[in-house]
Amino acid sequence: MIQRIQSVFLGLIILLIATLCSISILHMVYVVPEGKTTEYVLNLFYFNTLENGVLIESKMQILLILLASVVIGLSIYILMNYKNRLRQMTFTLLNQVAIIALAAAFGIQAYIYIPNFQSEKMLMPSVIGLTLFIFIIYLNIRVYFLIKKDEDLVRSADRIR
Repeated sequence: MIQRIQSVFLGLIILLIATLCSISILHMVYVVPEGKTTEYVLNLFYFNTLENGVLIESKMQILLILLASVVIGLSIYILMNYKNRLRQMTFTLLNQVAIIALAAAFGIQAYIYIPNFQSEKMLMPSVIGLTLFIFIIYLNIRVYFLIKKDEDLVRSADRIR
């Protein structure tokens, strides 16, 4: 049913992916002894390079935008397809693959674009952004098992009749 807790979790997944599109997920700062500061900012839309606070380079992340759109679209489809739980379970697994692909593509983009990528150079918003990816994966797993629990409950009720 649409009023179940998995609907709330799917809504949270949509909201968190939209949030990840708007905040800087990965923000790294490199300071050279000559006083030159280089910042790398990566979110699901853009990769920006700043030197001493001035934007030097900006690249649009088409692959990440596409994968984020797929995750949001699948989540909406799962949410609206509440009458067919088996189809919901199948598309929840596809959504899990899309979320993991999004996280992997994000990591690959970070290693490609940021020279000398080191985790100790990350700022606090980076840790929060990367933790949101893990939380989204957890929410999708919870959605799958809650839908499966509902399906098992309906099947056991049919067996009693």
